[in-house]
Amino acid sequence: MGCTSSTDNKKAATATATAKAAAKAVPEALPVAEDKAKAVLHGHPLSQPCRSIQWYIAYAGKDVEVRDVDLMKGAQKAPEYVKKFPAGQVPAFEEGTFYLEESLAILSYIAGSDLKPVSQKDVILLDQYFGRHYAQVRKFSTKVIIPALLGDKETVPEGIETITPLLEDYNKLLGEQKFIVGDKLTLADFLFAPEVDQLQIMDILDKYPNILAYIKRLSEIKGYSEGWTKAKDIAEQLKASRQ
Repeated sequence: MGCTSSTDNKKAATATATAKAAAKAVPEALPVAEDKAKAVLHGHPLSQPCRSIQWYIAYAGKDVEVRDVDLMKGAQKAPEYVKKFPAGQVPAFEEGTFYLEESLAILSYIAGSDLKPVSQKDVILLDQYFGRHYAQVRKFSTKVIIPALLGDKETVPEGIETITPLLEDYNKLLGEQKFIVGDKLTLADFLFAPEVDQLQIMDILDKYPNILAYIKRLSEIKGYSEGWTKAKDIAEQLKASRQ
């Protein structure tokens, strides 16, 4: 048998004491970190701007709760809602005490750098579309779909005449490329699609095969079809009730 020196005994005793001290220093349970503020999107399935954001949330698998606002009952004008969102509209977004209105601002915040072009040229083309979206493309809804669903039949023909040049331009564009900005999906498509696809309800797109082919391509992208189907069902019910 070997002998143990006093030096070895001292080293062992020191190691044991160090281990015990370290064990006492570790708490029985680590403190639980505070939960991140819950992200919530307030919207309505028939709202085109809301559909844009809801589609992106589904596409990207974002952890955002979607809450329907009963627009028919004026829930968007309730005092507790307007306190957070002064415009009293949908979509609206909150994350803790951070509040956002306007669809592009919300979509940009949730998406971050996702689905944004790399080349400077395409970045500029995306910015150009953002400008055109509110000045031109939103007319698909404001000049045609909304009046039609509200039973305002007198203004619909004029609305269709207003949007016809836009449809012709985008039909030509989508005959040359797969998406709104080149051949890759961008945030422009998330804004454009919910505006143009609803025109199918009124059979307006039959003259525009490239737009129809574009919508068919989108149907293969995660999250798109669910939102469109739900909106179409509600719109058709409203349309029938006005006839």
